[in-house]
Amino acid sequence: MTRNDVLKLFPDATDEQITNLLNKSGEEMAREKEKVNQYKAKADKADELQTQLDELQAGNMTELERANNALETANQQIAKLQKDNAVRDLREKAMTDFKITAEQAKTVVKEDGSFDTTSLGKIISDMKANAIAEYEKNALNNTPNPSNGGNNNEPDSKPADVANAEQISFGTVANAESQNSYVI
Repeated sequence: MTRNDVLKLFPDATDEQITNLLNKSGEEMAREKEKVNQYKAKADKADELQTQLDELQAGNMTELERANNALETANQQIAKLQKDNAVRDLREKAMTDFKITAEQAKTVVKEDGSFDTTSLGKIISDMKANAIAEYEKNALNNTPNPSNGGNNNEPDSKPADVANAEQISFGTVANAESQNSYVI
């Protein structure tokens, strides 16, 4: 805390009062830091003593106790692997049954093996909405455009009936020599 901070809190305080307050604050901070250092030293010593105790206990164990501890550790690892394998099997089944991705299967089948039906419902709803949108998109792409824009035809091309009607109405354009023969 600075002198300006104290002045903001206590605008009527004198310089002597501010100095006394800052000195007291500094002393209290120093005492608390010393306590923290003492607690840290005690915690480090306790960790060291615990390590020594564990080593002594390990040295005093009989072969049978060590074998039992190793067996217990192995059994815990086997149980964890079996649980993980069961969850993986459930996720694979969810992927094939519901036709979802691995990421989606992770949200549907939780780590404890339970199903999240809310997540599954959302995924299925999204899949349905995407399928409908894809169907509508394909249907629109395959529908001819009245102005002939969707049939990949050239922009100047005209349907046969329009070209025929223009031919009848306007006739074919004749070259200049043919036009002169009509005039003579």
